[in-house]
Amino acid sequence: MAKPDYYDVTDCETNDKGAPKFCKKSEPGEGTERSCAYDGARVVLMPITDVIHLVHGPIACAGNSWDNRGARSSGSQLYRRGFTTEMQENDVIFGGEKKLYKAILDLAVRYPEAKAIFVYATCVTAMTGDDVEAVCLAASEKVALPVIPVNTPGFIGDKNIGNRLAGEILFKYVVGTSEPEELGEYPINLIGEYNIAGDLWGMLPLFDKLGIQILSCFSGDASFNDLRYAHRAKLNVIICSKSLTNLAKKMQKTYGMPYVEESFYGMTDTAKALRDIARELDNAVNGLEKRVMQDRVERLLEEEEQKCRAAIAPYRTRLEGKRAVLFTGGVKTWSMVNSLAELGVEILAAGTQNSTLEDFYRMKGLMHQDAKIIEDTSTAGLLAVMAEKLPDLIVAGGKTKFLALKTKTPFLDINHGRSHPYAGYEGMVTFAKQLDMTVNNPIWPVLNAPAPWEKSDEQLAGELTATAGHAEAFLALPMPPAESLFPPPPAGGGKYATVNPQKNSPALGATMAYLGIDNMLGLLHGAQGCSTFIRLQLSRHYKESIALNATAMSEDSAIFGGWENLKKGITRVIEKFGPKVVGVMTTGLTETMGDDVRSAIHQFRVEHPEHDEVPIVWASTPDYCGSLQEGYAAAVEAIVSTLPLAPSFRPATGVHEGRGDIKAPSPPVGEGRGEGIPDQVNLLPGAHLTPADVEELKELVESFGLTVLTIPDISNAMDGHIDDVVSPLSTGGIAVDEIRKAGSSVATLYVGDSLAKAGLKLKEQFGIPAYGFTSLTGLAETDRFMAVLSAISGRPIPDKHRRWRSRLMDAMVDSHYQFGNKKVAIALEADNLKTLTGFLAGMGCEIQAALSATRTRGLDALPCKNVAVGDLEDLEEAAVGADLLVANSNGRQAAAKLKIGAHLRAGLPVFDRLGAHQKVWVGYRGTMNLVFEVANLFQANAKEAQKLAHN
Repeated sequence: MAKPDYYDVTDCETNDKGAPKFCKKSEPGEGTERSCAYDGARVVLMPITDVIHLVHGPIACAGNSWDNRGARSSGSQLYRRGFTTEMQENDVIFGGEKKLYKAILDLAVRYPEAKAIFVYATCVTAMTGDDVEAVCLAASEKVALPVIPVNTPGFIGDKNIGNRLAGEILFKYVVGTSEPEELGEYPINLIGEYNIAGDLWGMLPLFDKLGIQILSCFSGDASFNDLRYAHRAKLNVIICSKSLTNLAKKMQKTYGMPYVEESFYGMTDTAKALRDIARELDNAVNGLEKRVMQDRVERLLEEEEQKCRAAIAPYRTRLEGKRAVLFTGGVKTWSMVNSLAELGVEILAAGTQNSTLEDFYRMKGLMHQDAKIIEDTSTAGLLAVMAEKLPDLIVAGGKTKFLALKTKTPFLDINHGRSHPYAGYEGMVTFAKQLDMTVNNPIWPVLNAPAPWEKSDEQLAGELTATAGHAEAFLALPMPPAESLFPPPPAGGGKYATVNPQKNSPALGATMAYLGIDNMLGLLHGAQGCSTFIRLQLSRHYKESIALNATAMSEDSAIFGGWENLKKGITRVIEKFGPKVVGVMTTGLTETMGDDVRSAIHQFRVEHPEHDEVPIVWASTPDYCGSLQEGYAAAVEAIVSTLPLAPSFRPATGVHEGRGDIKAPSPPVGEGRGEGIPDQVNLLPGAHLTPADVEELKELVESFGLTVLTIPDISNAMDGHIDDVVSPLSTGGIAVDEIRKAGSSVATLYVGDSLAKAGLKLKEQFGIPAYGFTSLTGLAETDRFMAVLSAISGRPIPDKHRRWRSRLMDAMVDSHYQFGNKKVAIALEADNLKTLTGFLAGMGCEIQAALSATRTRGLDALPCKNVAVGDLEDLEEAAVGADLLVANSNGRQAAAKLKIGAHLRAGLPVFDRLGAHQKVWVGYRGTMNLVFEVANLFQANAKEAQKLAHN
């Protein structure tokens, strides 16, 4: 029996002319950026704007990925809402079919505007045996709209497989199920056009001028009904390479509809596409002898190309001779080569991903014969190409962005995360403009200029002279209007499905913890899509390349067990990347399978004694237990349980009594404990703290004469800096050898209730007293921290902290008018929720609602009557009438819907504001920063309200 055509990949085994093996699967431990079948199906289907996209599984698939693509809609925004059944541990054990059924019925009632419901199976639900198709069939008998199963769990293949399966689903359930109200003379379908950043809208004026009707677009800016009558088109135009060729082939076989494969990027490809479309339409409508549409196209091209060449001329002048590295996939693989060539940019090297052999040959034929083909698409491989070629710019997708910027190389995003449309002639002008703005931005000469210690005496003297006159020049500038300093605010029973999740997966939290260890490489034991979503989510927040690999569970390993994948993954990451320590975390898939990770690691040790010097830390982080905070805490507990060594000598007392402001009792001494290292303490920072927060805490501890071991330490790892050497491993965190010393510290300080277990673990193992702090934001909270540090060190609180305390008090006095009686709604991870709820309530705010991502101890003690565990849809209800909304960037939908102008971004992810990782909200100084930031939000909102009332 032949394989289904959606699994076929043309010419997948070849090394001809350096072509990559396009059917090569991800190997365990590879650092490549491939994604999974679920992601591929999601790319195709989720731009359908007026349907409910319900993800059936634990939080990871939806929580890490909802609303993260740039597909635009001119109508319904329903597709941008994140719907998931969010399976919990009991659901995995007893089955999730009933929960899914109830979720479908519930959502159909609560969202009557939906035209259909797509239900996505995921790795865990496929493993538990939930019959998604049967549930959809049963539910469709109870609701008045189609309920369509999307059976694409991540482990069955890569992104291309998911694309093709989505095409099969569209053909089976959607195409041909309705008739168009109006059918033009020249109707066509666009296939593989997702309207990223509005690309489709850049082509519509051209089609309108030609009299061509876009009957259906798969699936950018598409309504469900648009796709149902796609069978009445005269021609299919495939835009995104082979991602949906199977759909076009089936429509050709069933409806006799021809298809062509085209690109609308660049003048050359746009002209070719329009000519090919015109030829096919003339053949279908006017016969071989007539050139009605072809003549129209030639007249249009003459007009549009002339305008486009004139518009891009100034940009070409500045871009000509620049050299680029191109790394992308699909149609952009070869069409961007043409676009860059039209602007005079030379391609030094190019890599392809999620493309076909034909795409590769088209790309290769357009490039210089000496141009390099990137075969190793891992982080290490891309870094090697950058180091070898020294390009002027890199043109790639967003996941490569932060890697490029770390090498101080200009970068242009051409993938789904971009903000500008590049299709058609107007898109070509925009592309040229953005490329020029990127390559010729004045920051690059500054970044690459010599450091002050590298400059001559003459250069330094000249800069000092200019600096001396800066005050006068600055004060001579006109004062801007006050209104311009305050931007206007943005416009705008039982529950069985989570909508717009605020949660992230526990494995994402564990990844954050592992990133705080120097030369650590995280290894996610699960399907490859999980790691892709985690890297993307963390990159969006930290603006950094994320050191994380996966064991790339396949369908076979999901059935027969993942031991071998895990052992191979550990072997590969150690041998290929040379980490000082490997951090393993699990997923819902491997936890559902019951993989015994501890035994697998033990077996790896037996089989590979040559790697005994590399520690392996592992944490259990199934998607269905907890959220980011819980995964982070599990990883920290695993780190302090695995790496520290016992001390060799006994301390005399816990503090230097008589020299500090405050005395503390001697710490408990564990049986057999030796003497600790004097003045050395452990600091365990919570997941809610920014890199800048962690650095501030370290400096506070050190200011008391203490040596601090910060476990984990993201202050120098995720703080946003550029090193001379960029590594595929996590760098800048605490060294493993330093963690080894933690057992000899005289005390442990932990920040965040979720780390109580980790603090106690060190106490139980080594007899080290643990001092816990729910929050270090606020005057009283910081007072307590100072008191403990003084007691541990035996030293008085330094004068500089006393000064900062005085400044904080002054700030609180100055700003309390803005806070008084303001209503606040907050949705955050529990530790962060406790921190900011306590701070805002302490400043005089009324906490209208406090929504936690997970249920944890201490929530009932919050100063708020409405405390609950909920999602961001719940926030939309709970925050009605609030003056301030506190949530991550995904809370912007709620803020816009409720017209709340004051939205304090907190937690993770924060991707629509720069500098989130550099904010300091702890200690006296950090609390003062937060006081001013929130006060300014309130003040700006009040000014805008006054202006509106006046008008």
